[in-house]
Amino acid sequence: MIGESVKGRVSSLVNALEELTRLPREELIERGIEHTPREILSQPRLWIENFNLLKRRVDEIRLFVESRIFLKRLPRVILTGAGSSAFVGLSAENLLRYRWRIDVDTRATTDLVTSWNTILLKHADNTMISFARSGNSPESMGAIMMAEKFCGEMNHIIITCNKDGRLAKFGMGNEDALLILLTPETNDKGLSMTSSFTTMLMAAQFLAHIDDPERYEPIVKDLAEATKEIFNKHSEAIREIAKKPFDRAVFLGTGTLHGCAVESALKLQELSNGRVICMPDTFMGVRHGPEVAIDDETLVVYFVSSDPFVRRYELDLMESVWAKGLGMIRVAVCDRADGEIERYTNYTIEFDEGGKYEIPDLYRPVMDVTVGQMLGLFKSLALNLKPDNPSESGVITRVVKGVRIYDPDEFKRSGRFKVIVSRD
Repeated sequence: MIGESVKGRVSSLVNALEELTRLPREELIERGIEHTPREILSQPRLWIENFNLLKRRVDEIRLFVESRIFLKRLPRVILTGAGSSAFVGLSAENLLRYRWRIDVDTRATTDLVTSWNTILLKHADNTMISFARSGNSPESMGAIMMAEKFCGEMNHIIITCNKDGRLAKFGMGNEDALLILLTPETNDKGLSMTSSFTTMLMAAQFLAHIDDPERYEPIVKDLAEATKEIFNKHSEAIREIAKKPFDRAVFLGTGTLHGCAVESALKLQELSNGRVICMPDTFMGVRHGPEVAIDDETLVVYFVSSDPFVRRYELDLMESVWAKGLGMIRVAVCDRADGEIERYTNYTIEFDEGGKYEIPDLYRPVMDVTVGQMLGLFKSLALNLKPDNPSESGVITRVVKGVRIYDPDEFKRSGRFKVIVSRD
């Protein structure tokens, strides 16, 4: 079996990710890996550094959240961003809703700029939490401008990695905005969002625990340590899996882990320059039609729940895929593998084999998505692409270009398309 052969190679505990970062600088530049491997590897350290940064501001952050959200009559929180930044919200909304016990909804800025009047609730006590690596995507400011125009009350929490971005500048000195500026190192230089994604997600998890950050502290420390173990124990296996000739990939996750599946699918697809077509779904949802896309050239990645009740549903699906002979390689990411998981997969990535960590599913996307990141990195290299900039023809860029945001009021008045935000 593929899984057994890969496991045999992993016993030496070669950290394939760290190995890349130690190459001579000239080779790193030539192969297009000057940034991406290092940015993936640095994540556990950055989570702790930025957790400590947020902890020092806890009183200020708590005061804003309490006064602008918790004490309001009709609080509504919208998590927003474009692309990966939107998937931060998708990976955090269940935790925020569970912890805050209020309406928390993820809506991409790419939807807000066109459909604000069917998404925003005009008379609610609205708070928009915006996630952005650069803060310079036209949709980021466009969504804020639409919200400001349409809503009677609108507060903002801006989580970004770039102090010079438009979003950061909007938040500076704005009494209706809380700016959470992460450390400069989180502002990835590679095309794909890696450390920026997970550290913004960590900040969202911190917000969920704003009433008791001391309860979150051991969780984020466990996330950091468990991720280091994934790098040390499994990165070589992930490199070997990425060398297999699959041209499709399906990522499955339940609940919060569905957000992780969505972001992982994007990472592999963009880092492979679209040569691997990726599809995210839920374990329960994939049965309703999308399963037909899983053929014998498909990588299937299961983000398996640690909750035994949820896992039962997932195992039923995994058994079905196995019985039908679907997929080239089936990989499970889980806390600890049992006999059933091993029976239905070729390889298991266990992040808590020794049972020493406390990482509930609600927090796992910060860690689990690193598997998708590594699959993207190593597949990019296997295809002789340059992971720092894998889009050979420039179809995708680090900050989206060519987007114009139009003034809806001017269009209503005159039928004229007046550009209010753009990046060409």
